[in-house]
Amino acid sequence: MKTVNFGVIGGGSIFSPELVDLIAKDIGAFGRVNIRFMDVDQGRQEVVCGLCERIAKKSGAPISISYVDSYEQALEGCDYILIQFRIGGEDMRIDDELLGKKYKIPFVETVSVCGIATFLRTYYEAEKLARLIVDKAPQAWVLNFANPAELVAQALAGCGVKKVIGVCNASTRLIGFLKEKFHFGDEDDYFMTWRGLNHLTVVDSFQLRGKEILPEILRDMQDYESDRTPFPAELCRELGFLPNQYFQYYFLERELIGKEQQAAQVRSQLVKEINGELLAKYKTADFVPEALTRRGGYGYSRTVVEAIRSLHTGDRRTHYLVTENRGAIPELPYEGFVEAPCVVGKNMVRPIACGRLPAAAAPLIGAMKAFETELIAAAEERSRTRLLRCMMIHPLIGDYRIAQPLLEDILSHNAPYLPEFH
Repeated sequence: MKTVNFGVIGGGSIFSPELVDLIAKDIGAFGRVNIRFMDVDQGRQEVVCGLCERIAKKSGAPISISYVDSYEQALEGCDYILIQFRIGGEDMRIDDELLGKKYKIPFVETVSVCGIATFLRTYYEAEKLARLIVDKAPQAWVLNFANPAELVAQALAGCGVKKVIGVCNASTRLIGFLKEKFHFGDEDDYFMTWRGLNHLTVVDSFQLRGKEILPEILRDMQDYESDRTPFPAELCRELGFLPNQYFQYYFLERELIGKEQQAAQVRSQLVKEINGELLAKYKTADFVPEALTRRGGYGYSRTVVEAIRSLHTGDRRTHYLVTENRGAIPELPYEGFVEAPCVVGKNMVRPIACGRLPAAAAPLIGAMKAFETELIAAAEERSRTRLLRCMMIHPLIGDYRIAQPLLEDILSHNAPYLPEFH
């Protein structure tokens, strides 16, 4: 039986134990598995991967785990490459969010200044990584979780990586919320028209056991019911669709600014505290701690493992992934990356066309795709001019008196990670 080789870039991620746990539980789909973890933070990787080894040993599954310290070693001969690094670590994520607070614009993870700065730091590593993937593992499937997931996946493709998709846990978390509320499970037949951009998708149809239940979902919504639906219920009923939770930063912009300005700490400071608690538990645990569910990225590994299972076995299941559009969303560029339902088979990912975007969402999604396209070009060309242009396109910035000084702050704060912009 052939060994399936995984290379994990960012092996010290807090989510690596969840990944190993799920592979072990689904080992029948893979047979023997070899996982090579690579991280620049050797101390953190040792703690995280120590737990991974104990989980694998406890499961009895034929999984071998090793740690390496270079991209080349991690990539050689891989069937699947998982990218989950965070360039600049937790402290630069905090710095990004504090800039958002300084300029009084909505911010978090991939939103506004955070998305721009995170992508710029990540792009130059992605360029290096892409060259090595093309050289060392050109036939491997690359699954990118590093945020902003869609931008990084599209950038990797632009650098020559042929088989790359982005993965996000948001669809998995929404389905989990709806399963609990409407009492259905994995064995039930369901499909939702989750489509748009990563962290900016809409659902205007949800079919369960052959019946359309979106009207029922919208009718039964409560105000700010969950972190998956953080909206006034009447807003969603008026729109006629379920917005991705990140729409709150656009549809409730002033409300979010008020909350962010009053908060004692930014979200990333809390995340750093949670990560510290988890790493302390990881030193002695032999299972995935319940505390991991407090992290927003919890469930990402399930999305990854389920997608890889379909790529590996050819079961042609539907997954919600970031991939090349190919006309699935007619309002967006054909070769641009989008997030959409995809049929995944043996060595194949195909987005499913679900019709045009709702009128209330299409203009915002189109503007954000234009912003993303310009941001990738700015990073590739090291162009300060194009970077300013992309910030003027962004609906949450779009004011020269904000964009110009914010640009200078981003470049100054991230100088160690960025080549010179001209």
